[in-house]
Amino acid sequence: MLSNFVKKLFPPKDIIGVDIGNYAVKIICFHEDKKVLKLKDWGYIPLSIKPDTSPEEKKAIISQEIKTYLKKKNIQAKYTAASVSGNAVIVRYVKLPKLTKKELDLTINVEAEPFIPFDIKDVNLTYSILNESTEEGDPKIDTVLVAAKREAVQDKIDMISGAGLDPLIVDVDSFALEALYSRLAPKTENNTVLMLNLGQKVTNLSIVSQGVTRVVRDIFIAGATFDKAIAKVLKIDAAAADAAKKNRSVLVTDEDKQAAIESFDREGIAVSKAAVGVLKDLYTEVSRSIDFYLSQGTDHSISRIMLSGGMSNLGNITKFLAAEFKVPVEVVNPLAFLSEMPKNIPADVLPALAVAAGLALRKMKDWEE
Repeated sequence: MLSNFVKKLFPPKDIIGVDIGNYAVKIICFHEDKKVLKLKDWGYIPLSIKPDTSPEEKKAIISQEIKTYLKKKNIQAKYTAASVSGNAVIVRYVKLPKLTKKELDLTINVEAEPFIPFDIKDVNLTYSILNESTEEGDPKIDTVLVAAKREAVQDKIDMISGAGLDPLIVDVDSFALEALYSRLAPKTENNTVLMLNLGQKVTNLSIVSQGVTRVVRDIFIAGATFDKAIAKVLKIDAAAADAAKKNRSVLVTDEDKQAAIESFDREGIAVSKAAVGVLKDLYTEVSRSIDFYLSQGTDHSISRIMLSGGMSNLGNITKFLAAEFKVPVEVVNPLAFLSEMPKNIPADVLPALAVAAGLALRKMKDWEE
């Protein structure tokens, strides 16, 4: 009885990370016990929403799916972090005149407007000061501006609220990945890492140098692009292409290709050919972002690539990208920092939980400051 009373006075401050994607909703909730972080629960909820479903119906369906899951798992936490990405978000790294934080708070809309391709009235705008610098002798502040369309933010808030949760923050996918990286990376790591979160509609790109995100970009080459390419070459529908994608691998080595030819694996060869075409397009787009990063005069080149998201399960994708980029490529285990690894999460689901894990790593102090 007393414990229930205490809980009402001092509610638990666990944060539920809810990553609402086009393919599935991913949920992660951690609990800190004696300064040890443990996985309280997780969820992977596939979405089957018809293309002609209205936006309001879609939001209601997703809210109900989340609500049903939380009730089934008896998760009591209410505070939630969600995120946005894609066309609704713009991230810009800019130099602004040196101002105090108080001055910048008052003038940020005016200072940011030239860099934001949306009507400034239609976005939620925030910023973070990275460091101070000079330009032609004038003092400047290096700043990251983040603008998210109000409508997209409100949609996430509506879906979270509709599930009976308290949406404390709507973050950006790439910054959630940065939060995760800070837990996964060794404290001594000063290298530059490229993070690619390969989702169904969007690939989130982040270049993290010495623990700070330096480049953020969303690339519209993702799972649906693979489905379309495979569907075209095999003359099948998107659902069948998605299934073929999950059961096949990219043929990287000469031995792989020869084995497929000798076994008359026409479908495997066709799927690989389609996937390679998409991967080469992805390589081109990612390379542009790397070139942009290097053009900033940095001393740190990309040392490794970390993949996450559902598409990182594509067979041999790490081998292919490692050969293209000439750096090590690995698939992220977003829960690797836990002292005890849960045994009930399927290996193919784990990489898709990366953004949700990054969101769940938020602490209440992030909102109390």
